[in-house]
Parts: sequence; C-alpha cells; structure tokens
Amino acid sequence: MEIYFNDKVAFIAGASMGIGAAIAKTLAECGASVGLMARREEPLRALEQEIINRGGKAFAITGDVSKPEDVQKAILATVEKFGGLHLAVNNAGISGDFGLLHETTIENWRKVLSVNLDGIFYGMKYQIQEMLKSGGGSIVNIASVEATTILPMNPSYTTSKHAIIGLTKTAAYDYAKLGIRINTVSPGVIRTPLVENNKEISAAMAKVVPQGRMGEPQEIADAVAYVLSDKASYMTGTELIIDGAFLLRQM
Repeated sequence: MEIYFNDKVAFIAGASMGIGAAIAKTLAECGASVGLMARREEPLRALEQEIINRGGKAFAITGDVSKPEDVQKAILATVEKFGGLHLAVNNAGISGDFGLLHETTIENWRKVLSVNLDGIFYGMKYQIQEMLKSGGGSIVNIASVEATTILPMNPSYTTSKHAIIGLTKTAAYDYAKLGIRINTVSPGVIRTPLVENNKEISAAMAKVVPQGRMGEPQEIADAVAYVLSDKASYMTGTELIIDGAFLLRQM
C-alpha cells in the first residue's frame, strides 16, 4: 500500500531525533513538504539537510513547545514557506524526574505538563487554525502506552499522557464535521538513541516486551503516516497502540 502526500504540507514538533526524525523523513519520502520544530538546533539542521539531500522539502525552526509564541511562530513560518498546512504531528515530550507524588517538586510537575500536554494544546490550536483555511487536515498526537497504564514513580508523566487522550478525543469530536481528523499514536518501548547507547538498559527493556525486542522508530513512523493519510479517512478520535503486546502482559 503506497501512501502519497504530494502537494501536502506537514508540521512535526519534536522532530530532531528518534521517533520525530523518523516521522519527518517518512512524510518527506511520501512527498510532503515538512516543517520541523525542536529545541536542539544542531540535530534539527542536520535532519533538514538530510531530507533536502534526499530530494525532499524541509524547513527547520528551533523552538520550545512549552512556549505558545514559539509554536505559533514555527507553524506560521511553515505555512509561509510552503503555502499552507494539511498534516501535523505533535511528538515533543519529556519524562521529568522520578519520585513519589509527595516528593515531586512543583517545578518538575509544571515542566512535564507544560511540554507533554500544553505543548500539544498549543500545537493543535495553531495547526487547526491553518488547516481550516486549507479546507481540512489530519493531526496525530504522540502519547505513550503510559496513557493506558502508569509509569510508576512518575505521576507527572503518567498524568500528562492520560490527558493527551482526553484532549485528542474532545478535539476529534468537535472538528469531525469541519474536515479535520485528530488521532493518537501510543508507542511502547522504542529504541531511542539514549537507550541504544546503553546495552544493559537496552537488554533489560527488551525483556519486558512479549515480542522480545524493542520497537524501532521507523515502525512508529510508518503507522503515523498511515493514520495521517486518506487511507485512514474514517479514523478520528482513536488511539492506536503500537507496543509489541507490552500492555497485554499486565492482563
């Protein structure tokens, strides 16, 4: 099944590495012009150049998703560069500090929620405004399997991921008649650069997954591309879990 995003403009927040970078490259390979946003300038610029070198169209804008002015600026810059907005992925997220709730600092709570939840709200707010001008669009918010279960000793992260599901469902319902589909993709244990550099952590994490391995960023990117595409035209307000049966081990 081929997916084509020719003449489509996409915006990816949290695009500099890992899942976000894989999504950006996949959408560009499918023909989309991609606006890339992240805090880390060096890997973001490298990704931009890699996509261009492969014959794609990319535009990098550094910014912090916890700052609404940064998000709005990046989205408007993407629209100005490529002429509209049709697809968006809100991927930026942090884990924050671990600890019991009464030990969690207010600063950590606010930081995690500001990135993981507020950042998605800001993204959708400005993405939807532009998509309405384009006659519709498709948004994917990246959550986590912790949106269904919990990450022990991390109430901030768990709360933020659960809240993404409610935010996505509400927006999906409200914009269904306006031609904008909004879904969530929740990855399980995925091989990231941080995990890949530590063989002990890598081996331990692979053992908790029934399939016996971690997922690859590309596997998430392929699923995101499908959900964004017209192949999934009747899908909205849905959470797609991709976890190698991770959640089933708890049943």
